[in-house]
Amino acid sequence: MIGPPPKSSTDSQGSELQHRTVTGITKLYWRCVQLCACLQGKTSSSRDQVGAMLWFLTAVCVACVQQCVCYPDGSVLPACGNMLPEHPPFTPATSSPPYTVSVDSAAYKPGGLLIVTVEVKNSSTYFEGFLLQARSRGSNAVLVPVGWFTNINSSMFTSLSCSNLQNSAVSQASNVKKKKVQLTWEAPSNSNYGDIYFSATLVQDYTTFWVQLNSSTVTLERGSNSAAGVFYSSALLFINLLSLSAFC
Repeated sequence: MIGPPPKSSTDSQGSELQHRTVTGITKLYWRCVQLCACLQGKTSSSRDQVGAMLWFLTAVCVACVQQCVCYPDGSVLPACGNMLPEHPPFTPATSSPPYTVSVDSAAYKPGGLLIVTVEVKNSSTYFEGFLLQARSRGSNAVLVPVGWFTNINSSMFTSLSCSNLQNSAVSQASNVKKKKVQLTWEAPSNSNYGDIYFSATLVQDYTTFWVQLNSSTVTLERGSNSAAGVFYSSALLFINLLSLSAFC
């Protein structure tokens, strides 16, 4: 396959989902404020009832936030940059991750293909969700994806257009428990990103997840560079920076 794949409806679906998320959380917030204001007006004799209602409201808020910001279908465009799942109030795990990210080759050529594997270290472990993309290892690299994934099985995976590059990242299509996933990645045919690596976020469940688990470095085969490739890479990097500034 030469060049990036054609546009799909992923971007519009992601934007619609983000809009629904923001709208839902905003409405929930104001309902909480209004109800809390009403509860503060209660007399001291109703204090126990007020306390019980507040606990109930807290549980409802947490449940609703989970529904709003957790994406079991893998439509996680807001996490493209920092690769951080929106699972409040939980933060990334700091223990050693029970997963590995590996590549079938230690080097790549422009336009070449690589097989990327994400899998568990032992049979008792699993993951429900993931986010995977390639990034440049260069000293001046910014956190934007490199290349794109091909032959994506839409029944198993969700393709994402991070930094406006179609299929530049992949996540799960459902929260079915997984032991291993394999994906095919294609390098840009006329770019010069230098050495790269693959970065993944792995979600075991809503409360437990590891962020930016990286593969070993995949080196660019020297001698594949060209002046045209350098120009193209610089232009694409400039476009990505503009898109990042617009997103922020």
